[in-house]
Amino acid sequence: MFRKLCFVALIILVNEAANGQGISLGIHFNPTVSWLKSDVEDIIPQKLNLGFDLGLAVDNYFARNYAFATGASLFYIGGSLKYVNGKTLSTNDGNKTIDNGGEVKYGVRYIKIPVALKFKTHMIGRMIYTANLGFDPMVRIFANADMGGDNKNLRVNDEIRFFNIGWHIGLGTHYSLGGDASIYTGLTFLNTFLDLTKSTSERINTNNLLLCIGIMF
Repeated sequence: MFRKLCFVALIILVNEAANGQGISLGIHFNPTVSWLKSDVEDIIPQKLNLGFDLGLAVDNYFARNYAFATGASLFYIGGSLKYVNGKTLSTNDGNKTIDNGGEVKYGVRYIKIPVALKFKTHMIGRMIYTANLGFDPMVRIFANADMGGDNKNLRVNDEIRFFNIGWHIGLGTHYSLGGDASIYTGLTFLNTFLDLTKSTSERINTNNLLLCIGIMF
């Protein structure tokens, strides 16, 4: 039901963007590097996670060089943690015990809807330079964990918080293809405010670096 509602919302968003004035619509695929951060000494961040941010971008210009930027995307992030003192992990297959010093790799997929301000320069040659600053509400749709051995691809939705929110800052460039079409590239850093997990004994946050690639029209 939730996925159907998201699909309907995307159709409405696309329709409004197509009929609006001063609105640019785009698509993007952003390769992402993410890593986890813990606030306790016995949970140690380990490997980075390679993910992606795939979706729709909408820029609603309320002035020549300023826009309200939003959209919707599928956002896949994660990372690995080492539990020095072990942990009990809740999965769809029952509780799993993480041994002392055991490592778990998490992967989480969200629906992300950014709310941001976008600033751009006047065109310089065929280039426009932009900055983007805002917030990123996101809803978890899937979460898995890999403990190694026979415990791979475990569903762990009960371990991961359903709602999260982050903030981001990004810089980019638009290369004009003629008319309203442009290819854009850039880098964005995104950090989450809320704890990734539901545990109250520690706080796990995600840091994410996105290589932004897309087309606006």
